Amino acid sequence: MKTDDLINAIAADAATPRAPISLVLWFGAGIGVVMTAVLFAVLLSVRPDMQSALGDWHFIMKWVFSVTLVVTAMVLIASLARPQWSPGPEMLLLLGAPLVLAVGVAFEMLSLPSTFWMPTMIGDAALACIVYVPILSGLPLAVMILALRRGAPARPALAGAVAGLAAAGIAATFYATHCRNDSPLFLAAWYVLATAFVAGIGALLGARLLRW
Repeated sequence: MKTDDLINAIAADAATPRAPISLVLWFGAGIGVVMTAVLFAVLLSVRPDMQSALGDWHFIMKWVFSVTLVVTAMVLIASLARPQWSPGPEMLLLLGAPLVLAVGVAFEMLSLPSTFWMPTMIGDAALACIVYVPILSGLPLAVMILALRRGAPARPALAGAVAGLAAAGIAATFYATHCRNDSPLFLAAWYVLATAFVAGIGALLGARLLRW
């Protein structure tokens, strides 16, 4: 290709309007939600006592935690997708979901005798949680990584990790409707472990696929 042709091709590409990266990421998250819903319907089912669970603050806490995780991660990831990003106050967004969880755990520990703390935390479906949350996270994480490739993350591994947090939040929101362990103590142990695993996978994918 001649130099003039290359310059013209670059200029034409730059002139082509592109959707803002934040819009691309939120659209990708929406696709991830739909894909996770389909996968959830194939693999699992909604718990039979769902109607009564909606009236229990323990169950609502699971949704508050997972939705907070999704929203805060998505707000942060829109900044991380840009090449000029540097650590700033927006990193405090990552404290949102842990603070919600900490409040829930505190209330739970105040309302339960200490002899019940460990059995409640262990629950009766820990393995299912740490297996299904990552499985349900797979598709939204993949979509999010693809969306991030439309940007130019200055910190690829960090961007991938935050994408993993958002994907895990989406997965946990669905899995919560199946899981009958509603204690914040169970949430703090096993949902958090599963989320950390997905964030780690996201960091590895980001470091490998989002470099530029």
